[in-house]
Amino acid sequence: MPITHPPPPVTRLGLLKGFMVIFIPMCLVLMIIGSMHYYTFYTTERSSIESRELLNVDLAKRMIEKDIADVVSDLLFLAEHIERRGLPEALPWAREQRISEEFKVFAKNKGFYDQIRYIDNSGMEVVRVNYSQGESKVVPEPKLQNKSNRYYFKEALAMDPRYIYLSPFDLNMEEGEVEFPLKPVIRFGTPVFDSHGEKRGIVLLNYLGDRLIQNFTSAAANIADHIELVNDDGYWLSSPSLEDEWGFMLGHDARFQKNNRGEWLKIIESDKDQIQTENGLFTFTTVHPLVSTMGTTVSVKDRIGILNGTGNYWKIVSRVSSRELSATLPFFIQNHYALYLAMLLLVTGVAWLLAYSQQHRRAAMAQRDYEQRFRYTLENIELAAVTLNLKGEVTFCNNYFLKITGWKKNEVIGHNWLQQFVPDELTTEVSGIIHRMNDPERFPLRFENQVKDRNGGLRLIAWNNTLSYDTDNNVIGVTGIGEDITDKRRAETDLLKLYQAVEQSPSVVIITNDQGLIEYVNPKFTEVSGYEPKEVLGQNPRILKSGETSQAEYKDLWSTVLNGGEWRGEFHNRRKNGELYWEGAIISGIRNAEGQITHFLAVKEDISERKRLEAEVEQQHRDLARSEVLAAMGQMASMIAHDLRNPLSSVKMTLQILGKQLDKSVDTEVKELCDTSLEQIRYMEEILSDMLTYSRPDALKLEWLTIDKIIDMAISLSQRSIDEYKIKLITNYHPGLPTLYADATKLRQVFSNLISNAAQATQSNDSPMVVVDVMLELGMAGTAIRIEICDNGCGISKAEREKIFEPFFTTRAKGTGLGLAIVKRILDQHQATISVTENTPAGSCVTVVVPVRHQVTIDENTEIVQERVS
Repeated sequence: MPITHPPPPVTRLGLLKGFMVIFIPMCLVLMIIGSMHYYTFYTTERSSIESRELLNVDLAKRMIEKDIADVVSDLLFLAEHIERRGLPEALPWAREQRISEEFKVFAKNKGFYDQIRYIDNSGMEVVRVNYSQGESKVVPEPKLQNKSNRYYFKEALAMDPRYIYLSPFDLNMEEGEVEFPLKPVIRFGTPVFDSHGEKRGIVLLNYLGDRLIQNFTSAAANIADHIELVNDDGYWLSSPSLEDEWGFMLGHDARFQKNNRGEWLKIIESDKDQIQTENGLFTFTTVHPLVSTMGTTVSVKDRIGILNGTGNYWKIVSRVSSRELSATLPFFIQNHYALYLAMLLLVTGVAWLLAYSQQHRRAAMAQRDYEQRFRYTLENIELAAVTLNLKGEVTFCNNYFLKITGWKKNEVIGHNWLQQFVPDELTTEVSGIIHRMNDPERFPLRFENQVKDRNGGLRLIAWNNTLSYDTDNNVIGVTGIGEDITDKRRAETDLLKLYQAVEQSPSVVIITNDQGLIEYVNPKFTEVSGYEPKEVLGQNPRILKSGETSQAEYKDLWSTVLNGGEWRGEFHNRRKNGELYWEGAIISGIRNAEGQITHFLAVKEDISERKRLEAEVEQQHRDLARSEVLAAMGQMASMIAHDLRNPLSSVKMTLQILGKQLDKSVDTEVKELCDTSLEQIRYMEEILSDMLTYSRPDALKLEWLTIDKIIDMAISLSQRSIDEYKIKLITNYHPGLPTLYADATKLRQVFSNLISNAAQATQSNDSPMVVVDVMLELGMAGTAIRIEICDNGCGISKAEREKIFEPFFTTRAKGTGLGLAIVKRILDQHQATISVTENTPAGSCVTVVVPVRHQVTIDENTEIVQERVS
């Protein structure tokens, strides 16, 4: 338990801390004052921005309405002028000439009408004047067009006197395409009447929208960078971003509501307002172009209908982003930073003076308290306490130090620490530490060394050292407070030895908690299982289960361990890579001082090699026993062959001679008896041949060969059965088949037998078929070739599939029961496998897997063993 340093009179760190304690609250007060000041400034500036936006939006609206009113005035002037001069009733040539001259002069003087046209009530253009690049031109009569089908003609002609038709604000079209460069236009039209009040046509003005947009922008020049003109569908007619304009004409979907949906819903709900959202401040108003076209003769009802949404409208919107709204802070700082900098310097000076005064007063009080507590604390703690001066002499020790060392106080106080308490081999090291007291930066605050007790024994003590200072901040000694760690260090050493023994153990060691969750595994566990410690810590050992160990065994394990016993047994577990392995295990509980099981300990050993050797020895014993049986069968078969073949040959020869000598006139019954007898003798010869083949297998004659040639030869050997049962045979050789190292003759015998059996199984089917499928198979055991022979015959029951490879088992009336047994034996010699499964929808499938590379095994030496036994 270290004792804190006595506080120095004044330290820079302490002074800084005291300064911060005073300075920070004063700065907070200054910040509050500044915040209030800024809030007042912000609200004033915000009101100014809102008023500016409202004013500019209103000016823009007035400018648009003025432009529209000017155009309406010009249109009505032209219509009235034509009516007053009686031009609708004049002769055609005189009417056209006079109107053309007046329209031409009018277009040039105004300069903002793309076209001025007079169209008669049949829709035919009577006069059309085009204005371009400062010149107005009258279109020749042959180029005048009939506009009777155009929507603007029909709607303008249908208007009442002094009513104005206003087209949508869009881009001019030439021959069905948007004209480039873009030319925004608005068409204004009104009917023309003769002196009898009958409609004789319309006057139509194509107003250049660029002028309206320029006037709109100029009117709101103060906010030109963020004011927008939007139609009632949300498409921009004018925008600071030119690429967003005229989306409905240019085929892109840039609309106001696409990125400002919530704001748009509020804008279209109100005629005029100012709203603020997270996207900024939006100021908007509504322009109703049709209202601007109406004169005093228009009814109040029509005006109200347009204002309530029955007519097209435009929205003028100014948008001030949230970032721009908050930009008042830099402006505020720029104007007032000098004032607040001066106030901050004043606060800093006052705080420093107050902190300096407080630190001096607190340091003096702390020094007095420290000196009073120090000795009392050292006398009563259950740790060794010793004070040395700069010479290394003991000036103080507490009773606990005397207790653990056996010294008396008068034998310690005033004596040199090095001479009386430090072992000789440590004198140089401890002397160097004592001399470093004058250099606090290099003096160790913690140190362990051995101390001699009164009986000459050694106690290991861990010291926490605190230097003592005088009033001038000079070191005058050191106080060490130490813990006797002699027994603790000895236990740590023993524990380290045990840990190293477990870590280096050739056996797997696993420790789990009482819930069975892994808390420790040694390196051998990783070596055997493949799992890193971080992968299994906190997991249950069941992650190693392969499913091969029964639940009864696990139940016995837990019953034994929980009852305080020690369980011994074997596990068939699975490594991380999926490989199975055997473990011999000893599992027991670890108990605490109260006898309760807190953990479980498992010590395991990899016995996979031992189990493999045991299985190999057992297999050798079985092979030897089988070889002895086969040798005895071989002797019996040789005896039978010797004793029966000669008589059978004689009988066979006699029957063959008799069959040749019989006259055709002889009773056919005798002839049939001879043929039947010969057939039975051949059957008996086949039995003898199969018995000899099964009991005395030949050694393999291995060579490199191709599987397709083997299958083709086997099919040739089975051709008789194929033709007899009228089999449809299909062979499928997958590409990339490797060569085999095998016995060609024996494999031909295997596949010929299997194909013949498949053919015989289909005799009850009206459309017998056998399919041979040959493919490459890649597995953990290596590369192999997989041959599947499937038929659509009667099939084989599950009970029969378990016995068909046993010698002398057959399901046919005429069969030795050795054919498939011989097939199995030949495939065993090649280390191949064979299995029978059910085919869909009918029949059976025989699957043979032959490894590409043959390895010599005990089975291939069977013949040598048999010969030795016989």
